[in-house]
Amino acid sequence: MLVSMTGFGSAAVSDADYSVKVEVRSVNHRYCEIAVRAPKGYQAVEDGIRRLAGEFVERGRTEIFVSVEEFHGRERTVRLDKGLLEGYRHAFREAGEALGLGGSLTLDMLPAIEGVFLVEEAEVDLDAVWPLIESAVREALGGLQAMRSAEGKRLEEDMLLRLLHVESLLGSISRRSPEVVESYRKRLTERTQQMLSQGIDEQRIAQEVALFADKSNIDEEITRARSHIEEFRSACNLGGAVGRKLDFLLQELNREINTIGSKAQDGEIAKLVVDVKAELEKIREQAQNIQ
Repeated sequence: MLVSMTGFGSAAVSDADYSVKVEVRSVNHRYCEIAVRAPKGYQAVEDGIRRLAGEFVERGRTEIFVSVEEFHGRERTVRLDKGLLEGYRHAFREAGEALGLGGSLTLDMLPAIEGVFLVEEAEVDLDAVWPLIESAVREALGGLQAMRSAEGKRLEEDMLLRLLHVESLLGSISRRSPEVVESYRKRLTERTQQMLSQGIDEQRIAQEVALFADKSNIDEEITRARSHIEEFRSACNLGGAVGRKLDFLLQELNREINTIGSKAQDGEIAKLVVDVKAELEKIREQAQNIQ
């Protein structure tokens, strides 16, 4: 089954000490790119979260947002930067002397001086909170995967249905191809009759028709196009990260259709080629969203 690159998942897990919420979003991207946003103090878990995400996604840009609420605040301590305080004291004294003013640094002025008092918070106990983060991330990624799989199934059904229409159009082109040669033979005969008052050189006409038939023959292109269609179906059945392969097959299929249009030299086939290319473009738009 095919998997889309677009999806969303979320989860919330908590215990007596922490509440962890995770949101996961994914969008189209040529490669696999995983971005993690964790709260301050929790950046050390980001690599572990990326490894978890790698078990679920193979292609696309995935963004994971983690928020953590701590029910019991971490211990905080206030430290005095004595060196900085001494520097300010000397600076105040020198400023007073330079301006001819009295006064000095006082205690009530200290809170307004940035950096003199340093508030230090105990580090996060990552070992304690990681099991909750892991559980929430896995649950959110599971939800993301379910949405991506459902969307992938819808895209697969749509592409395969359109591919059936492409096959039908190829059948019409294949049936029309012999008629193009016969039509050319008739037109050539009529023109020759109009130009010559005497008999028609049947051998020369046969040679011209044979040359035209060889130049306009599209059997090989139709065979290759059908082969690409079968490969496309096989890739869909295989599943996994096949988006790039599907895109390549569509490029090759489009190349064969363009060759058919240029070689056939027939108005009706040209119209059918336009219809095929329109369907292939719609399929290509869908395939670009496949992992």
